[in-house]
Amino acid sequence: MKKQEKEIRKVFKDYVDFWNNNDIDKWGTLFTADTKFITWSGGIYDSNEVNIESHKKAHKFLQESKQNMTYQLKDITVKFLNDDIALVYATWNWNDFKNNDNIEDRSGYLTMVLIQSEDRWLIKTTQNTRIAKVN
Repeated sequence: MKKQEKEIRKVFKDYVDFWNNNDIDKWGTLFTADTKFITWSGGIYDSNEVNIESHKKAHKFLQESKQNMTYQLKDITVKFLNDDIALVYATWNWNDFKNNDNIEDRSGYLTMVLIQSEDRWLIKTTQNTRIAKVN
């Protein structure tokens, strides 16, 4: 495995750790300042400032509702477009998600472009798609 691929996989390990620990400030450090994040519900955040602000609001609600923070990524595929641009596909699962009085398993796909900026990889754009169930 290339050194760059290991570094990218570390970004996604941190992504999950920061997310599940409700540390959106640290989670936000994984993105470029001009990131574009398209949410599973169709919202578009056109900067990391808006991305962080919007996800902080969501996490405030998650904490208040004592959400089960079991979000995970799997099936991460990294394809290098050149030495400093990578296309990444991943499957996400959020098991035991509290939805009103029900508990459900949620899942979806992430498609992301990462760029190498100085000595680290950052997420430039994200398309998050929720699906009925990951096979």
